[in-house]
Amino acid sequence: MATTNETLVGPRRRVGKERQKVSVFTLVITVLLLLPLVVVAFASLNPDPYLLFPPEGFSLRWFREAFAYPSFRTSLTLSLQIALIVVVVGLLITVPAAVALTRGSGRVQRTVQLAMATPLVTPDILLALGLLIMLSQLSLSNSLVGLVLGHVLVGLPIALQVLVAGLAAVDSNLESAAATLGASRMRAFVAVTLPSMLPAIGSAAVFLFIFSFDNVSISLFLSSPGQTTLPITLFQYLENNADPTVAAMSTILVIVGIAAALLLGRLGGLGQLAGGAERRRR
Repeated sequence: MATTNETLVGPRRRVGKERQKVSVFTLVITVLLLLPLVVVAFASLNPDPYLLFPPEGFSLRWFREAFAYPSFRTSLTLSLQIALIVVVVGLLITVPAAVALTRGSGRVQRTVQLAMATPLVTPDILLALGLLIMLSQLSLSNSLVGLVLGHVLVGLPIALQVLVAGLAAVDSNLESAAATLGASRMRAFVAVTLPSMLPAIGSAAVFLFIFSFDNVSISLFLSSPGQTTLPITLFQYLENNADPTVAAMSTILVIVGIAAALLLGRLGGLGQLAGGAERRRR
């Protein structure tokens, strides 16, 4: 018995050391990722009209200035409107696509996978340039159509992955049972499967919102005068100003991102994104 215990102690110690190394590595990476955000947040609290870290005092003046600046308010409103439209349009596309990927035939699955993977492997700049040329030919380059379309294309692959993982976790036999009781295929999906997918749909909506609200490359090409999203307005402001106003607005964006991450954690979206492929293999 003693020999058996000794043989088990060695592997357990090695596993414990490996876990400790992974934990230290994760901690270091997390600190490196969060450090710039902390610097920006503290710089926004500096009372003097210049960017400084660490700040020489504490003041919320620049947050008031950020909300009082007309261009920031207009751009924030526009970014929120576009993001909400992107969420609706993206879900209308990705929910049927997820059903096709999990319940469709092999040819349908390959077609949907190819269509949804194309924006993922295409650089954002090339995607934006192609959309700009296409919309110019259609006389739509100065409308919100281009921005919405570009933001939707960027967010589709991740949103689809989340929805496919959520749908794969739903037992298809429940739909069969509903059909046996007389429900049509559409009614069985709406009444049985769709409610079980609501957490995945919520997670996909949050991903679509984040990808749209924080997008820079697509917006840089497709924004028109008077229709500039908030990230582009921040870049333009930095060209001529160096006060903490932009740091204050950036801090607000960080808070929005943290809130979205917490919401994703509650909905299980990050777990679905990481473990969806494993569940489909099972």
